[in-house]
Amino acid sequence: MTKKPVIQTASMVDRMAQALAKADGATLESNPKRYRRWALASLKSLALPTDAMVDAAHEAVSFDGAWAINNRRDFRRAVRAMILQAIIEGRETDE
Repeated sequence: MTKKPVIQTASMVDRMAQALAKADGATLESNPKRYRRWALASLKSLALPTDAMVDAAHEAVSFDGAWAINNRRDFRRAVRAMILQAIIEGRETDE
């Protein structure tokens, strides 16, 4: 039996806006336009990934030294690896 993908109703911008509001000690409903602008600004910065992000994505989908993305799961792993690397880089600059 194949596993069906989980359907997520909130867009990435909405999910990020919610997280930004929470980190700001507020709710998304308190100022949705503000937090959506912040989310969009954050996403724009990810359009130019760092070398470390690209390396992390590459490693996430590497098989025996040959890079291949064969299915949706591989893309998901690569994106997750890139985002996690960005978080790591951000935390290192906070220290």
